[in-house]
Amino acid sequence: MKVLHTESSVNWGGQEYRILDQMNWLVANGHQCGLAARAGSDIAARAAAMGLSVHAVAYQGHYNPTAIRKIRAIVKRHGYQIADCHGSRDVMTQAFARDLAPVIRTRHLSQPLKNKLHRRLQWRHGSDAVIATAQCIKDEILNKGLAAATRIHVIGEWADDAFFDISGRAQHQEDVRAEFQVPAGDALVAVVGMLRGDKAQEHLIHTTAEMKRRGHPITALIVGSATNTQDTYEAELRALAAKLGVTDRVRFAGYRDDVARLTQGADILAITSTAVEAQSRTAPQGFASLTPVVASNIGGVAELVRPGETGWLVAPGDARAYADAFIAILGVPDKATEVTRRARELAEASLRIQPKMAETLMVYDALINKRTTS
Repeated sequence: MKVLHTESSVNWGGQEYRILDQMNWLVANGHQCGLAARAGSDIAARAAAMGLSVHAVAYQGHYNPTAIRKIRAIVKRHGYQIADCHGSRDVMTQAFARDLAPVIRTRHLSQPLKNKLHRRLQWRHGSDAVIATAQCIKDEILNKGLAAATRIHVIGEWADDAFFDISGRAQHQEDVRAEFQVPAGDALVAVVGMLRGDKAQEHLIHTTAEMKRRGHPITALIVGSATNTQDTYEAELRALAAKLGVTDRVRFAGYRDDVARLTQGADILAITSTAVEAQSRTAPQGFASLTPVVASNIGGVAELVRPGETGWLVAPGDARAYADAFIAILGVPDKATEVTRRARELAEASLRIQPKMAETLMVYDALINKRTTS
């Protein structure tokens, strides 16, 4: 199968990480795969470094004639059988090549969709099918009448194999605490994600201050770097930590390639997002790592993080609720162990890439076969 993935964003985050995960899996399993992306974008650079085929397309505006001509030429020249589009600009560009190959619109964000006439036309006539990365996204599409239920396929998140390998977990906990100079007696709470407003890492800093006030000090480990469009956010987080008097309890790790090691090294994994979150890649990563997950009840997070069963849910931005959950985990370790065990079982059963890509290939195959037989 020859698959073209497209992405018009210039930033790097969970969405882009998922795209490259899929592409690497496809290539490893005997398929041909290419990426259409903006020159100079983070995803284009990372894909090229991995040896993946990259096509530079200047995605400027939703109906750019130059980009449309370029993408049509790419599909023809390389014989791509299907296009899986991940951004709004690239899917609208690809819509003008639907006669050459079926188009899938993959939706990663849980934010409300606009219901204007031209948006309805885009959704109904610009693609052959939709992949939603969470059930809540499918529900939003249906509520706005943008696509029929039969055209929408929910394929959620997964964790890489590195998170499932817990053979070195005890050593990771020791090494990570030493690396970040975590004071003896402190629990280490990590949050992983790009530093930007909707990921809301400031709420872990507020919770760190709340835990200090309650006499249960923690060390917060903030893993990730700022996006191109929010490059002042880290400075704002550092200023907040200073204002709240917890600079000595907050660590900034920057962008890291050893997220599995850091996740297993933490005592608790926090998801602090306040907007646009789907299921969150961090949740299955925490589940696989046997690390307790405390998450804001936003978007599709509750589809995986189920209170008392696989994790702890709190109201978005509620530092007191986060602190309550942290204390519950640390104060009743046997119960926390039972919850993380069930979370790990869920991850083993359904949160690996293999079953998710099997579902994806079924969507691809159905569209390609429909096109070739019609």
